[in-house]
Amino acid sequence: MVSGSSSTWKRCISPPGYRQSLAKNTKARQITGVEINPIAHKYTLENIELNKATNVKLYHGDVRLVLPTIKDTFDRVLMPLPKTGSKFLDVAIPKVKKGGTLHFYDFLQEDEFHLASEKILSTCKKLGRVTDILRTVKCGQYGPGKFRVCVDVKIK
Repeated sequence: MVSGSSSTWKRCISPPGYRQSLAKNTKARQITGVEINPIAHKYTLENIELNKATNVKLYHGDVRLVLPTIKDTFDRVLMPLPKTGSKFLDVAIPKVKKGGTLHFYDFLQEDEFHLASEKILSTCKKLGRVTDILRTVKCGQYGPGKFRVCVDVKIK
């Protein structure tokens, strides 16, 4: 997760691989990650040290259990888990700072892209959060006729 304005993030939460890139290529003051896989967690810690990334904080554990224990809210939350990300919207959305951005990924047929937005809107409604869908982008192909979609959402 990332906090701060679009140009200068203060805090961000992101999955492995993205953390080091964000740490190196943005002005984020803090990047937070949660990794359940012990091997991936170990290598991410090594990468953080090798890259001298001082603005990355990493938690080991199940995101469903770890996120509620983190007191911070974040300017940006990245959810590039297109197969299972929707299962975690209920714990990720409360971590988006008011006015922050959620980047949610899903695998869908081209005529079903609206379903990704509907998942977010439905969860936000249950949580009492208001949203603006900023854009939906086709950002890769998963299989014949099935695409990876990213929905960028402003959470109020």
